[in-house]
Amino acid sequence: MSQIQQEKRRFPRKTLEKTAEVLDNDTGLSIGILEDVSKGGFSILTDRGVRPSETRNVTLILPGPQEGAYRVSMSAECVWCQTVSEQADFAAGFVLRSIEDQDEVALNYYIRDYQVAGELQEG
Repeated sequence: MSQIQQEKRRFPRKTLEKTAEVLDNDTGLSIGILEDVSKGGFSILTDRGVRPSETRNVTLILPGPQEGAYRVSMSAECVWCQTVSEQADFAAGFVLRSIEDQDEVALNYYIRDYQVAGELQEG
């Protein structure tokens, strides 16, 4: 990802180390694996291209404690899609367009509490 794309982000993104699936709410099918997430958007690795400006209703299946999962639903717009070669056929970035209050609270708690390996806990 280019430095220019990173500089445009308003919120820092958390890179996930556990697999987290992204489901299309209209079809119930997986559209990809979550690569990173923030309060304002996310990126996925997928086996099919997504058109920039395409809006999707999706559910993020985020890893939770003790093998549990958080389900956070939202509407998100694709802002970029590019081919990749190693992990998946495509990578795509989405900006959050709308989210219910309870899902926004859950997403914000998840982002706040998610510990990436290598981050130090305060205490």
